[in-house]
Amino acid sequence: MMRTLTNHRFLALLGLFAVAACDETSMDLGFDELTPQEQLQLAILADPGSYDIAVDFTQVMNNVAMSRGMGGATQARALNAEARAAFAEARAAMLAGDHRRALEASAIARRLIARALIMTGGVPSVEDLIERLEDILLTIDPDVFDDPDALRAELEVIIAEAHALLAGGDSVAAAARAILGEQGTRWHRGRRDRRGDIDPDRARLAVALGATAVSLAERLIAEDVFPTDASETDAVDHQDRWLANAHEMLEKAEQALANGNFARAVHFAQHAQWSALKAVILPGGITQEELRTMLQLAEALLMDAEVALGDEASGLELRLLNRAGSLIEIGIERLEAGHKRGVAALWRSAVISTWLIG
Repeated sequence: MMRTLTNHRFLALLGLFAVAACDETSMDLGFDELTPQEQLQLAILADPGSYDIAVDFTQVMNNVAMSRGMGGATQARALNAEARAAFAEARAAMLAGDHRRALEASAIARRLIARALIMTGGVPSVEDLIERLEDILLTIDPDVFDDPDALRAELEVIIAEAHALLAGGDSVAAAARAILGEQGTRWHRGRRDRRGDIDPDRARLAVALGATAVSLAERLIAEDVFPTDASETDAVDHQDRWLANAHEMLEKAEQALANGNFARAVHFAQHAQWSALKAVILPGGITQEELRTMLQLAEALLMDAEVALGDEASGLELRLLNRAGSLIEIGIERLEAGHKRGVAALWRSAVISTWLIG
């Protein structure tokens, strides 16, 4: 079960919005009656950055679709605008103490975003969204998230629910649930004592790694390191679309960094890393050959990084080197257990090593 969010800071946060709830008609739920997932949803509304990223993430996908002349992009953009308005309504309701209306409006907003996502990407876009959450779950970095255990517990429940909904044929509900996971991931970014607060150096590093991931993906594609059985047209279309996503995500990360919005910068920088991986892994699902190639790449780059650093490595470089090594171990463990998601850990290791090599 999802861990109940009952830490003192969370209750204090909700308490700030209870002041306006003196009128009984404006408050349908007491704090004790909130489920863990409802608590999470209200906490997200208390942090505008956590719902902004949901709209902005989908907008990137829509922008790419529109630039490529894909159908549905215009309608998807309109749905995104409606979603932003619904989130604003949800936040206003929460500030007024009407928690039920806040929850309802935020649920509507997530369904609007889900519909926008599916309009341009179809059901595969929902699968991609769930897949990203699974990869976050696998590679949770304790230096980036304020409460890794709580995030892990929340994602496990949300991922299971999303899979069940998708298997039952409700792709919109599945996507909406996955979007909640996306928002929860953003909400948990930060230091333990200051939720949502990311150290500027950590943000700069994340953006640098995002840029490295995009460059690495472009190099691997140019060198045809990951051959595919797909037609050349399908392969090029897949690569171009995901590289375009990666570049847009990276641009958002760089803008956020320049504006001092460090948690947002980290979030979109990691989206850039993920999109770069999707560009490398070609259509038809990851194959055993691709997995072996990714493992060989990660191991070779780690060795090159060790040589490049030599005996002059800084404390940060040594921590990153150790992180790259531990990610390979995680990836191997997952692959040996039959989980292809281990490729994400191998990719992150390869990106870190490439950055260390310089």
